[in-house]
Amino acid sequence: MSIDPTAPMQESSPDLPGVIIRLAWIGGALVALLVPLVFFVVAYQGEVAPLEVALRLGARGYAGAAPAQSAPARSPQAVVQALSWLGDDTAIRLLDANQRLLAANAADPGLPRLTRSVMLEGDGGAPLRLELRHSLLPLATMTLFMLAPGLLLGLLAFTSLKSVPMRAFHLALQEVAVRKRTEERLAKSLSIFTATLESTADGIFVTDVQGRPIVANQRFFDLWNLPKSAIAGVAALDMLVLLADQLREPQAFLALQKDLTRHIGDDQGAILELRDGRLFEWNSRPQYVDGSVAGRVSSFRDISERKRAESLLAAEKQVLEMVVCGNSLQAALGELGRHVEMLSGQMFCAILFRESEQDSNLLYATGPSLPRAVTDAIAHQGQGALNDIFAHAASQGGAQDHGLSDEFSGVIEGIEVHPAWRRYRELLSRHQLCACFAVSILSSSRQLLGVIVAHYRKPDDQPRHDRELIWVAAHLTGIAIERRQAEARLQVLAHYDTLTLLPNRDLFRDRLGQALTRVERHKSLVAIMFLDLDRFKTINDTLGHDAGDNLLREVATRLQRCVRAEDTVARLGGDEFTVILEHINKPEEAAMVASKIVEALSPAIMLGGQETFVTPSIGITIYPGDSTTSEQLLKNADTAMYRVKQEGGNGYRFFTPELNTLAVGRLETESGLRRAQEREEFAVYYQPKMDLESGAIIGAEALLRWNHPERGPVSPVEFIPILEETGQIEQVGEWVLKTVCTQLRQWQDAALPPLNVAVNLSGRQLQRNNLASTIGTILDATGLDPRFLELEVTESMLMHDAPYAVEMLMQIRAKGVIHIDVDDFGTGYSSLSYLKRFPIDALKLDKSFVDGLPCDEDDIAICRAVIALAHNLKLRVIAEGVENDAQLAFLRDNGCDVIQGYIVSRPLPADAFAQLVRQHACMPGRGAGSDSPRLSLVH
Repeated sequence: MSIDPTAPMQESSPDLPGVIIRLAWIGGALVALLVPLVFFVVAYQGEVAPLEVALRLGARGYAGAAPAQSAPARSPQAVVQALSWLGDDTAIRLLDANQRLLAANAADPGLPRLTRSVMLEGDGGAPLRLELRHSLLPLATMTLFMLAPGLLLGLLAFTSLKSVPMRAFHLALQEVAVRKRTEERLAKSLSIFTATLESTADGIFVTDVQGRPIVANQRFFDLWNLPKSAIAGVAALDMLVLLADQLREPQAFLALQKDLTRHIGDDQGAILELRDGRLFEWNSRPQYVDGSVAGRVSSFRDISERKRAESLLAAEKQVLEMVVCGNSLQAALGELGRHVEMLSGQMFCAILFRESEQDSNLLYATGPSLPRAVTDAIAHQGQGALNDIFAHAASQGGAQDHGLSDEFSGVIEGIEVHPAWRRYRELLSRHQLCACFAVSILSSSRQLLGVIVAHYRKPDDQPRHDRELIWVAAHLTGIAIERRQAEARLQVLAHYDTLTLLPNRDLFRDRLGQALTRVERHKSLVAIMFLDLDRFKTINDTLGHDAGDNLLREVATRLQRCVRAEDTVARLGGDEFTVILEHINKPEEAAMVASKIVEALSPAIMLGGQETFVTPSIGITIYPGDSTTSEQLLKNADTAMYRVKQEGGNGYRFFTPELNTLAVGRLETESGLRRAQEREEFAVYYQPKMDLESGAIIGAEALLRWNHPERGPVSPVEFIPILEETGQIEQVGEWVLKTVCTQLRQWQDAALPPLNVAVNLSGRQLQRNNLASTIGTILDATGLDPRFLELEVTESMLMHDAPYAVEMLMQIRAKGVIHIDVDDFGTGYSSLSYLKRFPIDALKLDKSFVDGLPCDEDDIAICRAVIALAHNLKLRVIAEGVENDAQLAFLRDNGCDVIQGYIVSRPLPADAFAQLVRQHACMPGRGAGSDSPRLSLVH
């Protein structure tokens, strides 16, 4: 952690930094002034020395001249001339005693100047003064220039004088702050250590190398029941003796301590058992200071509750394992009593319970400590006493959380005096035992399951934790009893149908296996019937699931009346039932029972005040003629039942090998269809449509074809119903729509004449709420104009839910699709009131009506009626399946608008259809004015 020295400096000595800065300023200023001053002094001495020399030389030269010398030699001018080497910046002046200037070499320099003089003796002994004056202006200028380096040196001196003491001052303050914070941290750590030591659940005891006590927390004194003064001045051996005296095996503890003195650096630990029954977990570790052992830290933890909990957990595991593995509940609870007695040490445990809700007798399980004579007495003559106990527990609120004890719910106190326990107390008193308290055994729904009773030799022998122990045991006993009761209920649920109470699939298979084994010994026959209800889904969806359940119960009742007691009627699920007819001599007997079942189910069944009718489809197979395995027999009966369904239901059929072949073929077809689209085995063929007025091919009907890789072309009659049943028709129908729209767009790009192609919609597609949006998405993706797409829906599809169909067709019409045709018109149950509401464009005459033209009177009447009806409703009429000229002539004469069939062409692939359209467009005589276009069959 970083320390800011400024903060403590400001707190401790706020004036000292200012003093240091002021002294630094003074020192810097002195240094700045000292540099020019020293320069001036040195330079000044340099200026003074020549003048002094010149004065001495001038004085010596003037005084030493010979008397014989001529006067000019001692003239003032001669003196000045002799000193001319001094330079022009020095003025030489010779003055008399009256200060009159006798001679001079230059003008007097201005201030500042340096003046030096000497007295001479002139002629006649008159005093003269030789005076030299030197200008100090250059020296002053240079001195001023020397202020700059002086300022630099002063600034350096200021910086040095400020930073060095300040850094030393800061370091000193930082050291003080660090020491202070260290002391605070140490005090805080010591406080935390003390708080931790006192708050821990373990008893901590610290000794030195010699084993003398140093410190211990309060928990240590509480665990060992010692006063705090116990470690004050106590010798190491005396302290160990104090602890060892409370243990069951003191010598072992002392031996461990002695071993630690020889191996002071080792860790040690043990489980200590005290005389009062408590268990301590002891751990001792060396304490190191600078790498050397300075003592030991010992911890003591009370693990009595944990050990008790572990023992209870082991008991719970063992008891539950015994219950799960099928041991008797009495044995499992006896083992629980043994664990309870072992954990208590004083208690004799007995458990009173009922194994199931239907049992009237009470069972009695005890631990091994309870004398055998007591258990025998209760088993032979104590049932009345047990009933009294159970009744008392129930009256005390066994069925609810009564709170009789402040600590545990369900504890029953005062049983040593309660009248309900009198007979039970009398049985125990003969064996010197006393029942002190009991605990109710409650289920998860708070129902009374039994009672656990705690017995002691004397009432004062009760350990303080026994009530909690018994309460936990009661909870575990409740779990075990409920588990066994749940297993009993599951046994019933696992083998019987909860709705009809008939055997379920598992029990049916078991009984079928047993029946086949029995019939093998008696050499007779067994008939297996697979029964499915017709129209059950319609009833269930219309009247609701509750009505459907009531229907299934009534069917189950009627089925049971049709068979013998030794026969089996089972429900496999949904509306599927099976019947096993044992010991029949010939298949006709099974047929008689099947007829009886059909007859029994024919009367109406009242559901919610409404009469409903349900019929069965029954498949029958015979053992051993059809198969010898139960799985194959059930499969055979299912196959025969499915055939009855296909034939309209309400009957029965025996299995034959041919049915199996058909079933296998259907399964293979269904499996192949699931992979046909991804393998690109589907193709779209186009059957041309011709307009009778113009003779032109105006469009086509798109037909789905399947080219099987092994079987070749598969008839649509075979695979289209399977697509409908499996729901694949939705995905395949969407693919057909996308393929047709894409192909139409390609033909338009190839400049083919405008064509309308009709696509058949399945019932599943029409029931989808998103059909209109799907068509819109496909049209947008392919870029096809919606008026070239034509949709065909069957009459039966429209009338299944006419209001919904009207709404759906209106949504499709909103997407721009204007051509919607009604296929197979007249074959269903038409509603003329709805016909005018449907947004349709054309009606299609079914091939079944066209086939009889022009000979069959009924077909003639129907065709004329449909044509007239359509034209009156402003609808076009399209006749399908036209194969000869006679049919063509009739339809043209009666006003049919469009035809399709072999007389025009068979369904063709896209390329062949396009070629046919081009050829037909080039043929002469095609037009509105053609009287009778002669069409040849195209094969």
